[in-house]
Amino acid sequence: MKKHFLFLALTFTTTLFAQTKTVFLTKFPKTVPIGKKWIVEANKPTKIQVGQGVLNSGSFCNAMFLSNPQIVYNINRGTIYEAESFGIIFKNLEKVPYTNDITYNITPVSFIDKTFSLSKLQTTSPENVGAKKLEFMAGESVFIGNCLESIELVEVSMTPQEILSQKNKTLQLRNKENFINSNLNIPINTEKAVEPGTKPQIQDKNLQYIVFTSTAVLWKKPGKGTSVDESEWTLTLTPKIFEMKSMNYEKKFKVVGVKYDEDFQAQKFELADNNGTHTFDLLLSYSLTSKTYSAIVGSIDFKEEYQFQEVTAKEKEFQK
Repeated sequence: MKKHFLFLALTFTTTLFAQTKTVFLTKFPKTVPIGKKWIVEANKPTKIQVGQGVLNSGSFCNAMFLSNPQIVYNINRGTIYEAESFGIIFKNLEKVPYTNDITYNITPVSFIDKTFSLSKLQTTSPENVGAKKLEFMAGESVFIGNCLESIELVEVSMTPQEILSQKNKTLQLRNKENFINSNLNIPINTEKAVEPGTKPQIQDKNLQYIVFTSTAVLWKKPGKGTSVDESEWTLTLTPKIFEMKSMNYEKKFKVVGVKYDEDFQAQKFELADNNGTHTFDLLLSYSLTSKTYSAIVGSIDFKEEYQFQEVTAKEKEFQK
């Protein structure tokens, strides 16, 4: 019986070991393979290579690398243009023998995101200011940047529960994307009161994308009054992103929801920041009287608003 138990234990250990391997991240994005996840954990040593900036005295990277506690940035999830970034608070810095001046072993203490502030360390220990583990799931794109040149992660197999959970999330995301695609419409504002539940006429239906131009904007800034910016603005809407920019300003959002707003007789697009948090709304409609569009972007806390003037369609394409 003991021999049988020992055989099972060895088999399990061997199988588990066979499912684990080392992965090296660099500044070139890599995609986590299907059925796998990449992990880096607190209190488990890992190997890194740092950028030359870390070796330059007086640089930001050098200051953070030699601070107390020691910090190095960053690991990124997403794309080069839209990434969620993490820094590493670490200890036990040791140069790896027989390599070079930029290769070290470190022991992560915690992992911090953009909400981290050095002031937190005045009241909280390094172990408690961030997460204990970073996990990157199958299909996610991962890369490093800033002060790092490479880092060692561990690849393991996802559990059946994790695979099922990811499939459900993917399905929910696909359903949401399909819903947004099918509702990328711009209704006509009748400019008069209508009965509740009245279906609007549609000016632009099943858009693939649309680009607007505006001659000016009434801009309400947080903590300030409303002012006029007479710059020319370009507004771009697709099923995934909304972008507004002028010569001196640019702001970009993810489109995470859409519905018809009866009060404004406009299509309301819910806009989110890089983390997917709903922060702004975009109201779009068309006026048959003026032959122009109405475009209003406002924060959901009502502290910021953009009322674009003389909005016309510069370019648009419809779904096939």
